[in-house]
Amino acid sequence: MKSMNRNPKRAIAAALLMLCTLAGFSAIPEDIGRILKWYKTGTGLEGKTERAFFNIQVYNKHIIRVRVSQKETMSNFSYLLDPEYKPQKTGFSVTLAGNKLIVSTDTLTAEIEMEPSFRIIFKDAGGNVINEDSGGRGFGYSFNGNRTNLYKKLQPGERFTGLGEVLGNLDKRGSAFTLNNTDTYKYGDPRLPMYTNVPFYIGIHSNQVYGLFYHNTYKSFFNFGVSTPDFASITADGGDIDYFFIYDNSIAGILENYTLLTGRMPLPPLWSLGYHQSRCSYFPQNEVLDIAETFRSRKIPVDCIVLDADYLWEYEPFRINLKRFPDMPGLTEKLSKLGIEVTASVNPGIKIDSTYFAHHDGLKKDIFVKYADGSLYTAEIAPSLNNFVDFTNPSGRQWWADNMKFLPDNGIHGYWNDMNEPAVGASYLPDNLVFDFDGHKADALQAKNVYGMLMARSSYESALKYGKGRRPFILTRSGFAGVQRYAAVWTGDNTASDEYIPGGALLNTQMGLSGIPFTGDDIGGYIGTTSKELFIRWIETGVFQPFVRNHKESYAAANEPWAYGAEAEAIAREFIGFRYKLLPYIYSTFYETCNTGMPVVRSLCIDHPFNARVYNLQYQYQFMLGEAMMIVPVTTKEETRQVYLPPGLWYDVYNDHTFTGDTEISVKCPLYRIPVFIKASSVLPVQSLVQTTAELPADTLQVHIYKGTVNNSFLLYEDDGLTFDYKENHFRKQQIDYLAGENVVLFRKPEGSFQSRYKHLQLILHGFGDEVNRVTVNGSDENLQISESGMLDPLKALEPVYETTYFRQISSGKIVPEVKMVFLENEDKEIRVELN
Repeated sequence: MKSMNRNPKRAIAAALLMLCTLAGFSAIPEDIGRILKWYKTGTGLEGKTERAFFNIQVYNKHIIRVRVSQKETMSNFSYLLDPEYKPQKTGFSVTLAGNKLIVSTDTLTAEIEMEPSFRIIFKDAGGNVINEDSGGRGFGYSFNGNRTNLYKKLQPGERFTGLGEVLGNLDKRGSAFTLNNTDTYKYGDPRLPMYTNVPFYIGIHSNQVYGLFYHNTYKSFFNFGVSTPDFASITADGGDIDYFFIYDNSIAGILENYTLLTGRMPLPPLWSLGYHQSRCSYFPQNEVLDIAETFRSRKIPVDCIVLDADYLWEYEPFRINLKRFPDMPGLTEKLSKLGIEVTASVNPGIKIDSTYFAHHDGLKKDIFVKYADGSLYTAEIAPSLNNFVDFTNPSGRQWWADNMKFLPDNGIHGYWNDMNEPAVGASYLPDNLVFDFDGHKADALQAKNVYGMLMARSSYESALKYGKGRRPFILTRSGFAGVQRYAAVWTGDNTASDEYIPGGALLNTQMGLSGIPFTGDDIGGYIGTTSKELFIRWIETGVFQPFVRNHKESYAAANEPWAYGAEAEAIAREFIGFRYKLLPYIYSTFYETCNTGMPVVRSLCIDHPFNARVYNLQYQYQFMLGEAMMIVPVTTKEETRQVYLPPGLWYDVYNDHTFTGDTEISVKCPLYRIPVFIKASSVLPVQSLVQTTAELPADTLQVHIYKGTVNNSFLLYEDDGLTFDYKENHFRKQQIDYLAGENVVLFRKPEGSFQSRYKHLQLILHGFGDEVNRVTVNGSDENLQISESGMLDPLKALEPVYETTYFRQISSGKIVPEVKMVFLENEDKEIRVELN
């Protein structure tokens, strides 16, 4: 007895170990062990290890899916995968080579070690390692109760980017992130989860790029080497270890394949690409009309006015506050005549109110989320106590879609889904809630991350059903992988502070790197007081984002452009107007995105993944709008900005001054402008200024060509901007080629039945100088004109604002670029323009 008590701590530990063993748990984490059996299938192979089952499936030559489960039968149900995409019939081989099973396509090989434990090494066609599992006991693939763990070996110099709306730097190496959709008000701490998370990242190293999409909806933790310098890991609170490994020779190729899996953005209505004016909240309805008429009288372009939840009766979806908006259809009709659409907010909470039809009907239809004992889940989304629609229930989605008909019935065509994490206290859902999950049943741990996305899906399906042939515009705060199939996303409740300007730009490019291209941040900052200077700097960057909305919290000062004074108004008018001039370019870029998955705004790492300077903390915020324009965000604290120009030749948009790339330069940034550059060899279509997308531009389209040394093409896309007729060939697509070596611009014969808005073309040549003195069009000489004309001139807009002497002083050194121009007829045939 005495010897037994010699070390009581050891005795207690032994007792606990015995209890764990008896309970079926191991005190030491175990990997899934060696392969016991396997067999080839029509799409890959399946098998069993000592402690799990596995399935390897070839989706195409670039994508291999890996599934490891404690269950022999694995579910094929998914909200995340695009139901339109199925694995392609792909040539592949399965061979046994010693201790390895080798699955190979023309592009990608997965070498699966059979013992001592299941481990995969992904290699390219040349045998170079792209990615590999960490080996050793407890590494690789493991289950700890319901928790899943995947361990990956870190490659030398490996970088990581993606994951959707997570904070921090472009390169995630040395950081870790929790993916758990959360209403993180006044966000800023990168350790906290955000509104829209995407379990997809891109790995970059040794001239290799790959993507890893973790197909799991549970709360997860992605560790890219924080305190673990040898390995990265993914831990999820449940589900299977299920991931798609994607390999291609470029990030563009990775995104193309990733968006094959999760879907691509549908082509949005053209008006949604215009400027949106919003605050919490505009009411009564006379104020809304006054705001709209003020935009028109001040000639500031606008396409949408946004109504936050105060247009509703006590924030109850589907129930308009008739005291504030006694004639909503009449209001929206008047706005429509001004070329202005309305977007209106709803949240997922159905208020417990005995006078509220929707609550009674929801109870009757049994579409609310419940606890495991069958009682209703009740929680507050301030200031209301609510029950919540189960959007994982097909009946719940249909109920929501049918009730959302109230928006188009009132002339409202923008559906804003807010507070849908859901924004209950701390965004916490009890584990013992039961969601239908399309008949598969799930707890809150599995359902929470897709809740907001499925609300957006329900709203999208409502707009399809009741929108009378109009393309939907859905805006959501919360989403997950695949949300791009249904909605645009904005980056939530930001703060009126300098760091949110570049930070917002980085979030938008990160979302693009995660398959969600239609994004934007609240211009001016939602929370807090916005100074004149802050608003100016924000609008200068914000107009180049995919989604452009100026939004402000309740009880804050007015946030319309004129509210910040004449100087801010003039600069805002010029930059918003510039966006409207760029709409042929922007809309065509959106069309490209819908077809390829390439983002609208693009991190420099897409084209330069192995260039260390694009990850530099100073340069990571720079972004491309489409393929031609590079934007550099600037804060109020910066009078000069250090800029990195990637390799190639670059033109300053304000004066056509050229810079040789792969260099760092210092750029002066007076308050009225930020650095904007055009890449050499770019083809940039520009229209006349309009006040709304409902207004027809002038009948001449400018096509700007920036002289360069490489050939380039641009696909100019047009359609009616509103309906789905483009799916029936009612569009116009025309490829414009700039053949640098031949000094030729070639307008290919257009495709489609849509009649172009533009009867004439004005070809504007930048940087050609004395090299071009004669132009022929299809062999005939045409008149070549010379003009002084700048693409963007915000200083000129300030002439009526600034005191005369001061204006002359600051504009004395202004350079207006000289360009050469030729006018053409926009004909439905090939047009060859030779520059001699």
